[in-house]
Amino acid sequence: MNPLERVTPRRAAPSDAESVADLYLRARRAAAATGTIPPLRHDDDEVRNWIAQSVIASLECWLAESGAGTVVGMLVLDGDWIDQLYVDPDLTRAGVGAELVSVAKRERPAGLRLWTFTSNEGAQRFYLRHGFREVSRTDGSDNEERAPDIQYVWSPTVGLR
Repeated sequence: MNPLERVTPRRAAPSDAESVADLYLRARRAAAATGTIPPLRHDDDEVRNWIAQSVIASLECWLAESGAGTVVGMLVLDGDWIDQLYVDPDLTRAGVGAELVSVAKRERPAGLRLWTFTSNEGAQRFYLRHGFREVSRTDGSDNEERAPDIQYVWSPTVGLR
């Protein structure tokens, strides 16, 4: 995909489970390899089952699709939480994540919350650029990876006085 090419957001369907899992695994592995986030705590089969049986079947999963029909980003909403947001590692900083955050804001106009690892400084800058603000930090004892994290919130009224 040309980095300047626009992506099209759409809801995921059960038939997308394999491509969503492939993207998730590729993005997580690339980020873990650079130390940006902790490594996965589940094997590929567990991840693929989770994507098919939970993420797509029970949550609100949105995809960013290239003009060629390739899944290049995924967004998972669970209530007012951005539960997952991953972009093809070859397309970071190409606007895919921004497009998916726009979808999240459109779908949850009252506000959003999310967690990101403290080690993921790129994600921290990304969310701040998109109007989120930090509200808390933890030592990671409550997350699966046991890695320190930061909670961010976005509200349409943040910054207005």
